[in-house]
Amino acid sequence: MKQQPEKLGIREYIAIAILMAGARATEDTPATLFQKVENAAWMVPILSAALFFIPLYLLLKTMSLFQGKNLFAVMNKLLGKYLGFAVGLIIFVISSSAISFDSRTYTNIIRTYYFNTTPILVLYAILIAICAYGAKKGIQHVGSVSFMIVFWVICSLIFALLLSTQDSTFQSVLPIWGPGILEIIKTSPGSLAIYADFFLLTMLVPYFKSNKEFQKGTWIAYIFVSIQISAAIFCIVCFFDQSLGGLGYPFHTLIRYISLGTYIPNIEIFFFAIWIMGAIIRFTAFLYLNALIFGQLFKIKDFEYLIPSIATIYLLIGLIPESPIETIVHLKLTVRALAGPMFAAISLILWLAALVKGEFKHAKNKNSM
Repeated sequence: MKQQPEKLGIREYIAIAILMAGARATEDTPATLFQKVENAAWMVPILSAALFFIPLYLLLKTMSLFQGKNLFAVMNKLLGKYLGFAVGLIIFVISSSAISFDSRTYTNIIRTYYFNTTPILVLYAILIAICAYGAKKGIQHVGSVSFMIVFWVICSLIFALLLSTQDSTFQSVLPIWGPGILEIIKTSPGSLAIYADFFLLTMLVPYFKSNKEFQKGTWIAYIFVSIQISAAIFCIVCFFDQSLGGLGYPFHTLIRYISLGTYIPNIEIFFFAIWIMGAIIRFTAFLYLNALIFGQLFKIKDFEYLIPSIATIYLLIGLIPESPIETIVHLKLTVRALAGPMFAAISLILWLAALVKGEFKHAKNKNSM
């Protein structure tokens, strides 16, 4: 008999969400945004968060009508069996592409900065194997580990950014609007993918005691992540100034520059150790969510057994590009350009479907009885 899923605590869920979405500050997101809006890059995460707030709010409002149901179950209810399956398949393809290209990016970071002589295949295989093992243990175990390390991940990020202020110049963020307000407004909608993880996390609703608990955890993590990413990019811009546009992974370049005086000049290994733990949790949660979506699509109850196979497929996809940096960056930008607006549109469509079908009215009448 299939056991009921173990309940996930709100603290563990917040930790997972912060590690998943907040990690974007330590990859190529700062450099990508700087290339578009220059020194005003730190504003984009705040504006994108404000824009994505509306579809996310409507999605959570819609899902509150169906207590204990995940995103896929709600789509089937509102859109019908076949259209719900088609939309779910699109979500799975986009999410699978994102995890393949993101995991390859992280492997490139590890090899470029820390293990230059180790073959990319070895590093990539080890990363995916560890994440697959963790995902197969279940989301409750992932949440427990996330809660144990999230404090150290956040503290290490703050510590690194504080140390960087010794060689930073505040004037680097001036003029405050960068290339202009219009350019910032044009860039913000295309950066909604920064918060796309919160859309996928709605698959975890059945693991909570109530939808209200899930919503509370989502909004706490959402606000924290938006501030964290914006603050991190602000500090990175102040540190690198115009040279930021030519860097692939600015955070890891930054931690190679900072030091604790002349006695401890090389402290990047300390930040790397904590960063890699956060990265493993991020992709572990991603793997679990993708396997859960796949299981829902094809009605596979014991989807956990599929995790090693799905992880292997992602590994093979990530190894396809022959020119890793240029190709991966191009593919990631394409996926990001699709993911954010697509997930926002699906959220709006679900809300409209619930409104047209009178689900909100039914719920109101039921509560008033």
